[in-house]
Amino acid sequence: MNRVKVAAVCLLAGLVSIACAEPRFDDERQVWALSIDNDFFAPGQTDRDFTGGLAITYSGFRGLRFWRPLDRLLAWTDEAVGADNAMPEPVLVTPSIELGSYGFTPDDIESPGVVVDDRPYASLVYFTAGRTYWDRISGDAWTSSLTFGVLGLDVFESGQRQAHRIFGNKDAAGWAHQISDGGEPTLRYHLAFHDSLLDQSPSAKLKATYYLSLGYLTEAGLALSYRNGLISSPDHRFNPELTFYGERVSEGNSGSVQGNESYFWGGLAIKARAYNVFLQGQFRDSDHTLDRDDVRWLLAEAWVGYTASLGRDYSLSYLLRAQSSEIYHGQGDRALVWGGLVLSRVFR
Repeated sequence: MNRVKVAAVCLLAGLVSIACAEPRFDDERQVWALSIDNDFFAPGQTDRDFTGGLAITYSGFRGLRFWRPLDRLLAWTDEAVGADNAMPEPVLVTPSIELGSYGFTPDDIESPGVVVDDRPYASLVYFTAGRTYWDRISGDAWTSSLTFGVLGLDVFESGQRQAHRIFGNKDAAGWAHQISDGGEPTLRYHLAFHDSLLDQSPSAKLKATYYLSLGYLTEAGLALSYRNGLISSPDHRFNPELTFYGERVSEGNSGSVQGNESYFWGGLAIKARAYNVFLQGQFRDSDHTLDRDDVRWLLAEAWVGYTASLGRDYSLSYLLRAQSSEIYHGQGDRALVWGGLVLSRVFR
């Protein structure tokens, strides 16, 4: 009986050690990035649709202790959906986090009432944990993220008001009618596979990305992304195709490993979207939402950008994104265009 107990204890200890085993993390460096998106950075400088966002992103193993429970929840989610079965062994894991906020407005921001034939006001404050799984043999990679957010707070409205006063623009008057005004929790999980198509050339990188998003943005998509020039940053940690409006934790502007960088990049994506909380609302009643039949399910997106290193440890990127119309009818039936700046710093 004692031998049976000893064997049972040993078996249990083995299972616990497997369950708690840490993956192999990439501890090469850590990267901080500050991202600013705004339609002010795009030609025409319109103040509507996806009107702006601000995010702070950290990527690296050294700071993982500050959000390890959330990282483990993401790892458990990846295993629960079977993603780990599709990944080769071993893979190198890069954890990341992001804190940010972004918002949407209709074209007529001076009206204090509901603009019934346009998109509703909407905003999100969010915290995201992300992971990149890299196969060093094939060059392919997986990325995943888990986002916890709150809709309908006054955070983005306050920031927009201050920015408008600085630049002499009029305040948006209809925020009292935003989606889930007063606050409502929301959630999103995303998983993507990156297939490296052109990785042998040091100056040209091409890959295809297949992704799925579940939650406040529910969609599936296919993207092709390309960059060309003086490149020294790893391709598996540069994923502009996974920018969801203002969210870019999986984009991973990673900074250069060695030497300078100066390259152009761009891409195209097609996505089938089943649900968009920023148009359709969630569980809480909102003054203005759009019906499912009024929202387009098939969308196209394109982007171009340029990245240059500033000294040894800094880099600056400019991006311009355009997306096809999300709405079938009314004033809201128009393409979305916005620009952005990303400043990153590498700590070696």
